[in-house]
Amino acid sequence: MGTGHDQPARSARRWLGVRERQLAPGRRTLTTSEAAAMLGVSVPTIRLWADSGRVPCHRTAGGHRRFEVEELADWLRSADAPPPRAVRSAPADLEFLPCPLLARYLTSRTEAVADRLRAHPDGAPALPVPPPGATAALHDAQRYVRPLARALETGRLGQLDDRAEATGLRGVVRGQEVDVVLRDRRLSTAVLAEAQGARDRGVDIEEGSIDVLRAAVEAITAGLVRGMAEGLDPLADQEPPPLPPAQA
Repeated sequence: MGTGHDQPARSARRWLGVRERQLAPGRRTLTTSEAAAMLGVSVPTIRLWADSGRVPCHRTAGGHRRFEVEELADWLRSADAPPPRAVRSAPADLEFLPCPLLARYLTSRTEAVADRLRAHPDGAPALPVPPPGATAALHDAQRYVRPLARALETGRLGQLDDRAEATGLRGVVRGQEVDVVLRDRRLSTAVLAEAQGARDRGVDIEEGSIDVLRAAVEAITAGLVRGMAEGLDPLADQEPPPLPPAQA
């Protein structure tokens, strides 16, 4: 009879061949941080799971871990969790006018963005999801502003869109769709308000950068919704119901 130590070994053997083969071309893959976000665990945890064979993982030629969404969906099914579906990649040529001045300004205003997330006047109607506390607000602001600022500085949105899709998938897997949507709405509103305030005060930012920022945050929202939509379809992986018997 096997012992409790047999299960990790069987799991490792199960995925060993998958981890050693090359990534199939055209398959949607996630980085370690994106896979961790999708599963709702920390990056060190997903690394440990991947290296021990607990979850399916691939290695690039440079040794970086990559996770195929469809394989993670199979893994989630085996754990009786709601399976996300494959996610479409962001267009590789999606570009914006680089705005490094605005990027640096928003980075310097991360705490102000967090303050906007927490603001809710006394006596105002209750919100469906309460505002975050100080620590959570700063964490959310940092996770939103830092990648957004990098995208604004380079003018390329690819990785930003991938992160948004992964966040949408995570929201579905964890049953937090409302929280994810409202958080995105509040963050985009706060960031736009900071940028518009800078323009009104004559801060040195690029001409037209507010329009670029608006396009970028809407692209984030679109990626978020796209990722959620791919995971929310409960009929996607089910067989169609049988036809009723023909009447005599």
